[in-house]
Amino acid sequence: MRLIHNTISLLGLTSILISPVAASAIQPAQTRATTTDNYIAQTTTEDFVQQGVQKLEIGDLRGAIEDFNQAIKIEPNLASAYFIRGQTYMLQGEFNKAITDFDQAIEIDANFAHSYNNRGVARLQMGNFEGAIADFNQAIEINPTLAMAYNNRGFIRLQMGNFEGAIADFNQAIEINPTLAMAYNNRGFARMQQGDMQDAIADFNQALENDPSDIMAYNNRGFAHLQQGNIQEAIANFNQALKIKPNYAQAYENRGIAYLQQGDITDAIADFNRAIKIKPNDAKAYN
Repeated sequence: MRLIHNTISLLGLTSILISPVAASAIQPAQTRATTTDNYIAQTTTEDFVQQGVQKLEIGDLRGAIEDFNQAIKIEPNLASAYFIRGQTYMLQGEFNKAITDFDQAIEIDANFAHSYNNRGVARLQMGNFEGAIADFNQAIEINPTLAMAYNNRGFIRLQMGNFEGAIADFNQAIEINPTLAMAYNNRGFARMQQGDMQDAIADFNQALENDPSDIMAYNNRGFAHLQQGNIQEAIANFNQALKIKPNYAQAYENRGIAYLQQGDITDAIADFNRAIKIKPNDAKAYN
């Protein structure tokens, strides 16, 4: 039996990465008298970090890392530079290097919740669920209003089949930040796993109200409608996801299943072929 793909979302990179606060909060780790040499070094350090952040914004990850390296060379105890460089390594998929940088940031400043959150994301990407949950717990203990940490812990609980625990975390994330679209999408996904399609659709509706470009919410809402037998509604949602992201393999697979259920074999095969072309190693599209 063909499985329909639905998706949950993880908040991987905190918005503090390129915020003005993070970019300007470049200070020595220890208080000390300011000499002319120290002033020049501090100014240069901030310049390198600002340049690195600007390069991140345009996707120049290698250039950004080079700037952060220079900042750390000048000021080895600058937690924010390790933090931002760790973010950049995550964007490159170099999770071990990211974890090393977050470790260093935490060693310098053990009370910065975002470092624990992001190390948790990196550990999750490495398959270390236990370590990731420990980091999200610590982030929440330091900052109980960090919505992303609740969302991310809920993501892991969802992966582990703990739907009630996941929903509790998503509820908390939404209470803190009612505009966090991915928390609604994830709670909707959890509710789908419990068979509650009506409340799931309500969550996907809210996710899309908050973020009309959320392709996962369109895909998941389509899935929920398909489960209810609303094939045309399902196809409309998969179409919208594909309009936003034309190479979204999961939406092609799911739309193919919808076409199959209404007896449209030709269009179904065409969608499965498109999914296979995008993700040739995805066995589900061949079934």
